[in-house]
Amino acid sequence: MGARSGASRRRRRGLLRRNEHIISSRRPMDAGDTSCWATSLHADLVRLIGWRVLAGDLLDYVRFRAVCPLWRSSTARPRGRGLVDARFRPRQWMVMAEKCGLHPGHPELLGYVRFFNLCTGYFVRSRIPLFENHKVLDSADGLILLLREQDHTVRLLHPFTGDIAVLPPLTTLLRDFGDGLNFSSRDLSALGDLSATSVSVSLDGVITVLIIFSWLSRVAFASSGIDHQWRVSTWSLTSPLWWSVSFKGRLYVLCYKYYGDDPQFFQIDPPQHKDMGLSDRPKLIATCRGKIQPPFHLVACDSDIFIIGLSNIPNSVHMLVYRLADLIVNKVVPVTSIGGNILFANYVSSLSVSARALPTIMGDGIVTTAPGDIYFGKNNDLGIYHLKDCTWLPAVDADEYHDKWLSKPSSPRNLVHRIFWRRFNLEKFGYYFSWNKTRPSLVKTNWRDEV
Repeated sequence: MGARSGASRRRRRGLLRRNEHIISSRRPMDAGDTSCWATSLHADLVRLIGWRVLAGDLLDYVRFRAVCPLWRSSTARPRGRGLVDARFRPRQWMVMAEKCGLHPGHPELLGYVRFFNLCTGYFVRSRIPLFENHKVLDSADGLILLLREQDHTVRLLHPFTGDIAVLPPLTTLLRDFGDGLNFSSRDLSALGDLSATSVSVSLDGVITVLIIFSWLSRVAFASSGIDHQWRVSTWSLTSPLWWSVSFKGRLYVLCYKYYGDDPQFFQIDPPQHKDMGLSDRPKLIATCRGKIQPPFHLVACDSDIFIIGLSNIPNSVHMLVYRLADLIVNKVVPVTSIGGNILFANYVSSLSVSARALPTIMGDGIVTTAPGDIYFGKNNDLGIYHLKDCTWLPAVDADEYHDKWLSKPSSPRNLVHRIFWRRFNLEKFGYYFSWNKTRPSLVKTNWRDEV
């Protein structure tokens, strides 16, 4: 028995040596071939291909530049351009929180923050020590809006290049409203309750951030390097009910005055000059007449904005989706296909995720809290509505507990639940979750070494 096992070990060692010889003999030839064809490309052609790659995803562009020194020197470096050049923004990435209580910046995370790709489902980690004394306010185009705890200064961060734009403290809003805000300088928790954030860059490179607060019917804005305090629009949203979304540097607002009225859609443009304010009222761009009723949701998906709501048929549980571009040209036709994407319609914030990133869910669906007439099981009201067959299905397992009184999940156990409640995951001093199942595997990488 011993002789037989010794012979088998010798045969395995011999086979391993032969494989190592084959691999080592092929490496110089492969490396030489790759170097030959890579360096033979003209720099202008490499630059053109790089822009095409960047149109897909920033990570692919970073990998493209890492092929060889020629490709790296022929293409633009993302660092230093991440904020002022919209092409380098990580639009397809969102911040993910870890297990119970481990918000971004928690000491146990050692400065690392995890990100999730909404198109591919990849996870990456990046070390961002800035989170140690900052908390997340919002995100726009993949850029993260942070609030420093000591002095309430706002920072706009590109998470993968490290580019930062410093904005005035949010406490400067108190100067414009005085006692009308009904809270003192020590109680500023409402300043973190944002509805939507947009980022725009002027021709001279000035970065302007627009914010709509959930408790404030006006738009606050500030420019990096110019403003010493946040300014507020001279007009206000008169509608008691409104929903907002950021898209390509602009803010879009859906206003709904009273039950039975037609929802109206307004566009808010950033100031055209660094010395100008938001004096012009929002521009009315579309009206949806007699087709849809609340609860409404606005979701930016690829190059479109989708409006989600319930059918206006009494006691209906069917959802309708309209494309804002269609409503602008008076084309009131429901959308039955959203390109295989999945729309997460949350009352705090909504987003679109590709079905490739969530292979367990069929595309062309809406994940949201189901209407009252839909009941999937005990303490479970998170469902997915399929547009093609107009049916409701549970989005999570029936044994996943959901606290309806708090309107927040106590123990979400899959990725769908974590994406839906992502805003609560990132609250540094808010309500935290406990995870009971194994987390998805992490792709450990440090983008700062590559950009």
